[in-house]
Amino acid sequence: MFPTHNPAQQAFNWYCRNNNIVEHNFASAAVDMQEHVYRIRKMYNMPIGRTIPYDDADFRAAYLLAYFPYYIEPICHVLEAANLPDSLFATGTLKAAFFGGGPCPEALGLAAYLRKRLRNLTHVEATVFDRQPGWNMIQQELVPSMMPYYKSGNTTFKLNSRSCDVVECLARQCTCGVADKDIIIGQNFLAEVCMDRTKAINTFERLIRRSNCRYLVYVENQYDEVKSLMNELSAHLYDNGLTINRPTAQTTTIRPNFKLPQVMLQHLFVGSDGLIPRYNVHFHHMILEIAR
Repeated sequence: MFPTHNPAQQAFNWYCRNNNIVEHNFASAAVDMQEHVYRIRKMYNMPIGRTIPYDDADFRAAYLLAYFPYYIEPICHVLEAANLPDSLFATGTLKAAFFGGGPCPEALGLAAYLRKRLRNLTHVEATVFDRQPGWNMIQQELVPSMMPYYKSGNTTFKLNSRSCDVVECLARQCTCGVADKDIIIGQNFLAEVCMDRTKAINTFERLIRRSNCRYLVYVENQYDEVKSLMNELSAHLYDNGLTINRPTAQTTTIRPNFKLPQVMLQHLFVGSDGLIPRYNVHFHHMILEIAR
């Protein structure tokens, strides 16, 4: 899909540069990350209902190396299959929001989709909403440095960061900028809110009623609880006349088109428990078209 670019290599290089690790120490840096990657992988085996330590810098670094590169392509595949209408892009500017975006690999996936779909789109104005400000450096440094490999040269892609809890913002009618978006993408967001289904469903109903959003896009890790919530949310919004269709969550497997760098294969993902190299990504997904 992106044969001229290796996001795992660039993420690893950025991590080393950001931590003042010189090239001859890359191997030992990869070894040092083993315990953190092992920890994060074990936690994500069953994250529902657990407090995930996104405030821990080592945890965020492990996420960057173990997950970030694999979460770029899923949104591109989902949007390509959706056949979104030309009218969504008619103004020449697409306004997008990423809920719980973290390091926001999905911004790169959106850019890749738009490069294929509409190479002459003028602007993308995107905002990442995430409660953890520790992600901001990745959002504002690493992602923009990678963006030229994904977006059309004709498109300006601006990515803003807001350390907001969008659930609470919507509950109190905050003016943080959610309401004016054309498309809202929640990638691995529902897993964070699915323990209180009523609150989660009410949040998206409130969002629809208070915003101009035309599409809600969900891409989620393959957890049964999250798939169930996606279907319940779809039914609720349709039954209340807020969406024009009632889709059910689909499940897809892809193999992202990059190879792990040798330094990561030899010194980080060494094949032992919790450190097995990853090749495929399994995910649930659903797109809701809002009745406007």
